[in-house]
Amino acid sequence: MKNIFYTIVCCLISLTSLAQSDFGYENPDGRDPREEGMQRDSTKEQRYVPHHRLTWKWVHDGVYKEFYQIDTLQDGLQNTNLIFKHSVSNTYLGNFPAPYVSDIYILRPRGEDFLPQDRLRDYFFKPEDALDYNTTTPFTQLSYFNGGGRGKTEDWLDVWHIQNIRPYWNAGFRYNLISSDGAYSYQKSKTYNFSFFSSYEKDRMAVSMFINQNMAHITENGGIENLADIRDTSLDPKVVGTRLAMEPKNNLMNFNFKALAQYNIGNPKEIITQKDSATIDTTITYPMKFALALKAEDNRYSFKEESVEEGFFSDTTYISKQGNSDMIKNRKYEIDAKFILNEHPKYKYLPGVYAGLKFKYLSYDQRVSLDTINNRGTSKYTGTYLTAGTFNMDSTTMFNFDIWGSFCLAGDYSADYSLEGQIIQYLNKGRNSSVTVHALLETQTPNHYYLQYQGNHNQWENSFDKIHAYNLRGHYTNKRLRTEVGVALNNTKNYIYFDTTAMPRQYDGDLMVFTAWAKQIFRLGHFYFDQKVYYQVTNKEKILPLPQVALHSHNYYQNRFFKQALGFQIGIDLFYNTSFYANAYDPAIMQFYNQEIEKTGNYPKMDVFVTLNIKRADLFVKYEHFNEFFGSRDYFSAYTYPINPAKVKFGIRWNFFD
Repeated sequence: MKNIFYTIVCCLISLTSLAQSDFGYENPDGRDPREEGMQRDSTKEQRYVPHHRLTWKWVHDGVYKEFYQIDTLQDGLQNTNLIFKHSVSNTYLGNFPAPYVSDIYILRPRGEDFLPQDRLRDYFFKPEDALDYNTTTPFTQLSYFNGGGRGKTEDWLDVWHIQNIRPYWNAGFRYNLISSDGAYSYQKSKTYNFSFFSSYEKDRMAVSMFINQNMAHITENGGIENLADIRDTSLDPKVVGTRLAMEPKNNLMNFNFKALAQYNIGNPKEIITQKDSATIDTTITYPMKFALALKAEDNRYSFKEESVEEGFFSDTTYISKQGNSDMIKNRKYEIDAKFILNEHPKYKYLPGVYAGLKFKYLSYDQRVSLDTINNRGTSKYTGTYLTAGTFNMDSTTMFNFDIWGSFCLAGDYSADYSLEGQIIQYLNKGRNSSVTVHALLETQTPNHYYLQYQGNHNQWENSFDKIHAYNLRGHYTNKRLRTEVGVALNNTKNYIYFDTTAMPRQYDGDLMVFTAWAKQIFRLGHFYFDQKVYYQVTNKEKILPLPQVALHSHNYYQNRFFKQALGFQIGIDLFYNTSFYANAYDPAIMQFYNQEIEKTGNYPKMDVFVTLNIKRADLFVKYEHFNEFFGSRDYFSAYTYPINPAKVKFGIRWNFFD
């Protein structure tokens, strides 16, 4: 990684020779990426091509496009930990990257079919995260962040390249590497992924493809041996004793392939929209289409230990005390075919509808007994689903909705169903303020991971009932006032969790969680005060412990100097949650579980930062967790796992548009 850093430093010398970026210091709120006048050609020979990028995602595997903007904003660059980009509060192992679970219940994932992925999901890049692109000129983004110093270093390298091969054919790749020695002993971790993606759209045909591999290697130290070493002393983290010292490791491999093909049917219609007195937007629409999505996923999880540390696993060693590898393999295939009747281009409120069939196949290869031979078996699950939905997401109307559902007709998931939808009511013609309501009603078969597991330190075999859930969520957004407020109610019957012995249990009653949140950016001249606050209440705290209040306070001064050539930002980030019985962590299964020994939280973590924008380059320096040196030292995230002590971090993100 040193070579990478030196290369970046050398490249910085040439910054002054770069052309001025076409991006301003701030993107206007609510800007539609389609309004950038996309010229769909990066290969024509011409003297100048505007740097435009069109970015979208096919919702529901081909039903309609949802447009996005590539992240080039300077604000938030210093927040390098991906889990805190997604959630303002997390229970995690202190390191980056490390297993985690969000403390904000409504921000937790609905659950991967291969459950171990949930603990590392924000570090992975998967088909549902990928976008399609069309670029007038090649686009490359290079990001490199570093911190911690010798023996505690933390590196993050993220490289994107996207370009048009033809006006209608785009291709790109991404390489992402996160590597950290860890502030404490035996804490080294690394995740990385490499992805290739391509999209083709011409006449009646649209095809997109995504292929990638995610890898994770997590060294486990079992947490801090003596909590007083953190609370009552100022020891160097590397001399603080840990509960595991033989470096057992959790390893996770995830491979993905996805292909989506669409064929438009019927007579095309040219729709001309007058954007303003000088701009006309022309699109071609078809009355209907057929879409086919193919997905393949291969997973492999293992917990490896060269020698068992009996002091930690005193009463829970079932197979070997010398060395062992617990491994689960999983494969998943999906075929999803649907017929889509598109929204009517003339009658704006006439919705689109679709219906289709989806076939799902899952297999799990794992240890099924404690025997030394013939101890592995394969479990197979299939399901054939009827899928359907209706939608109206026209960007020129005041009312949008998207309602979709599925019902399993046959197979191991028979009678599973999901009905989900959202409606958006815009409150003014500029669509700058809106009210959104989202609802979910579902019945699902429990994840296979909860039903059977045989490992060196954990074993269970369960028969759980189906999980029933209904969720209702609504929020008001005003882009002009930079405001969002919302409430959510989640109810789950037969909720599954890990109890205080790290065993899966099912609560046969109703588990309810009420959440309210507010997001507001206050501005006073060049000073910005960006606040996010969540409030949560659950009716069963012993089953689902959550902090009652969690917040992120992002406060900064922002301006441009030297004839707008230099963007400058200086500020303080504060992360805080009230005290609660945060989960303990079992390294042998890479899962968090309930504990009632002591509470964590009620500790403000504070970072001070400076970011600079020089043409196409954004740079930052921050002193993370600088308040370690005053006030309370009770800075634990998970039980026995402290967050990282104070450290200096710096980084650069550099965009190339041609």
